[in-house]
Amino acid sequence: MRQSKEDQDRELRREAKCQGIEVNSIKYNPLTVVDVPPEHKDKFKIIQDLGRISYENYGFTPNGDTLDKPWQQDIKTRAVRLMSFASRCRKENRNESGWRYDIEQRLFERFDIEVACKRCRRRLWRSEMEVDPNSSNSRTTSLKDRQQQRQRCTCNPSGRIDEYSALDSGLSNLFSFRTEEACLAPDPSISGLTKRPDRIHGLQRTKNFELMLQSPYTHGPSHQPQRLVEDVVKTTLNPDNGGSPLLFPFLLSEAKREKGAENFGQMEIQTSFPIKHALQLQYDLLHIPGNTMDVPGGPLIWFLANRGEDWRVYAGHVQEKEGKPKYLINYLWGGSITGIDEILQLILIIDFIVDWARDAFRPNILRQLRTLSATNYNDTMTFAFDPDVYSLQGEVQPWMEGQDIDPEELLNVPAADTASESADEDASDPLCRFKTKNGVVKDGRHIQSRLRGLIITRDNLETVLQSFENPNAATRFVRSIISLLSRRCVALDDEDVLDAIEDQWTGNKRTRPNRLDPKPKVYVQFRISYYINPTWEQVRELTYLAATEDARELLIHRAGIRGAVKRSQFSPPACHQADLLSAFHHLRQKSVRNDLVSSLLRRTYLISVDSIEKAYTVYDVDNDSVAHMRERSIVNIKQDKDKRSPGVQMQGIVHAVYEKYRIGNREPSEPFLRASTRIDSEERPLWRGWKHGDCLPWDQEHLDKILVYSDVPDARYLPDGSRQRYCLYIVDGQTDQLDDFSIASKLIWMLFRERLYGTVRKAKVPRNSRNWQDNRADYWHAMRSEKSQDLLKLSYNHFRQDLFNWIKATTGSEPSDLAVESNPLRLWYISSAALDSLKGAKRVCTYTGGAT
Repeated sequence: MRQSKEDQDRELRREAKCQGIEVNSIKYNPLTVVDVPPEHKDKFKIIQDLGRISYENYGFTPNGDTLDKPWQQDIKTRAVRLMSFASRCRKENRNESGWRYDIEQRLFERFDIEVACKRCRRRLWRSEMEVDPNSSNSRTTSLKDRQQQRQRCTCNPSGRIDEYSALDSGLSNLFSFRTEEACLAPDPSISGLTKRPDRIHGLQRTKNFELMLQSPYTHGPSHQPQRLVEDVVKTTLNPDNGGSPLLFPFLLSEAKREKGAENFGQMEIQTSFPIKHALQLQYDLLHIPGNTMDVPGGPLIWFLANRGEDWRVYAGHVQEKEGKPKYLINYLWGGSITGIDEILQLILIIDFIVDWARDAFRPNILRQLRTLSATNYNDTMTFAFDPDVYSLQGEVQPWMEGQDIDPEELLNVPAADTASESADEDASDPLCRFKTKNGVVKDGRHIQSRLRGLIITRDNLETVLQSFENPNAATRFVRSIISLLSRRCVALDDEDVLDAIEDQWTGNKRTRPNRLDPKPKVYVQFRISYYINPTWEQVRELTYLAATEDARELLIHRAGIRGAVKRSQFSPPACHQADLLSAFHHLRQKSVRNDLVSSLLRRTYLISVDSIEKAYTVYDVDNDSVAHMRERSIVNIKQDKDKRSPGVQMQGIVHAVYEKYRIGNREPSEPFLRASTRIDSEERPLWRGWKHGDCLPWDQEHLDKILVYSDVPDARYLPDGSRQRYCLYIVDGQTDQLDDFSIASKLIWMLFRERLYGTVRKAKVPRNSRNWQDNRADYWHAMRSEKSQDLLKLSYNHFRQDLFNWIKATTGSEPSDLAVESNPLRLWYISSAALDSLKGAKRVCTYTGGAT
């Protein structure tokens, strides 16, 4: 028996639930929807901002900017014309085909038109709101630079006539579309509900894609026959259409006649299956072995639905739950295109989708395919050296000094001040319950011990060099490694020493097969960094660059500088494993208070070993109780304040390679990388000389909790938990009895003292910021000082207001506006417990008539 429409709809909804599809038919609200990645939230906000633009105000800028955006008038003309077509279709009660014929091609024409002038290559059009460069998975700033440098075309339109076109900019070959083409699930095991959306936009198979897809796939099992990338990657939802396939569809459209029986809810559930299939193409590409690229926010698909004049815009994305992908679809905008404001808004929204597809989506796909190919072209690993820096003219010593350049001149990635952070908060943190929008509370005993290492051996050297665009880039990288190790390193017995250091630093034990042949020496440069990450966690990071002795010989051969290197004297001091481990152990035994200060000041340290003349003899006892005499290494851990230190360059290189191969929160598994992390908290001394049961001396009782301020300029793109500008660290270990009142009391005490600690959290902080540099001079600030206010970029009044808002959020009190403006403490009743918390201020606080 034939099913009714209602039965079919129920069956579709059951199948959608089984396939992990969720449709949110209520208009998206960023305050209530919590399962959207921050990167996609930014795009959704842009859609909703565009959805509030009015025709009357659009393009009207009294300051004269309209001259730089001549396309705005063209867009307004398009809006009037499309509104007229929509009104005519509405008046004539057109069917679905009638609406599509008059509206669709005119609405989506931006996908087909080239955006740059053929003569001057300047812009004929720009999106009203351009895609955020952080949406790109490129490690370079090229998109941001291009956006800043874009200029409008000033050519005479009649001068753009050529043998192929007349007064038009030409057609773009980046995108294509299909109408009513079947969408098949990428996974053939999924039971098929074959749907045919009215319109699908995707990528054309251009020469660039042809090159990538026809390249050998080099990450498969060695015992299997060689395959091409296109044999491994599913790129289309209709591979058997007989023509050139539509690659990675990113925009779907579904239309119904205005008077039809189907409502938007039914359209949503019907099209949710093609949306899911398109998202799965992107998701599967991300998880193919060998794809080391990340995509900010993950897969994303746009969906437009309309019933006659009423249009809606949706976005679909993927969220992993319990290791499985869930496909979430959110309704972002809706309106009737017979209204001039609404049709203008829809045009601008589609313009933004075009801009996103050109500048973010398509390059993201290409970069992922490149990582799978044999040539492995990838602009995220372009080490862009200045050729003059590596001139081999002259003597060896000037050549060595010539390598002393800034890390961002070495790499096309902002690696000098980036940290790999998890986007998820630790739900097991018992102090999470004290988090407010004003500030967070952290246990000062917790510190993240992190290790990042790059080790080059004879066996993995070729694998490392495959990551470069061309042989010249690989050669420049090789020369930088030789230079860095020549300027500063220590010699270790073998790789086992590095394994022992990692075991001590993070607790990660590495096992390696026994070798019958002698193990080569390892030359290593170390750097230790302390900082606060964007989510207010303390981090102590050990970074190293290492090369085995035989690998160094290969590096010299590849660099083509054997003669110059031979004339130099390379004899790094040897360091015994026990002495190096002892030095690291001493550093790890520093107190909680000492490490917190180091983190606030972002201290960095280098490792050096004194010459053998200063060493002395010691005896070691082996497992068989046999004593052996050896020379003891004198290991020094010194603060490294030199901004042009080789350690700065080395750390930049190691981080760049690490970020290239890291996927989301998953650590790299490449044999030349070492990455591990551990949270240390137990058994750490709270202060120098501390023992279990000790209490703070009376003159230090105010150090039970400290308040830290940090403003992060790029907080919009940082992980969750990064937007709070204040953190209260509990440094006396007394977290079990912590409650809202004790927190509020401490904040009140800070208002009396008018002082706080300050730092710059380690994130993508602009290079021109005076607060960018490591090894900061100050961390304790008096808020009445103009110097402190200027350094922190925080006024005294804002400081007081911020703390007052935090106190109010913690205790739930609602003072009047008058009280806020006059004296925020006036309404506060201070109990004996609060007064006790204030005694460290060494002042008397009394309330008579509400005055202090």
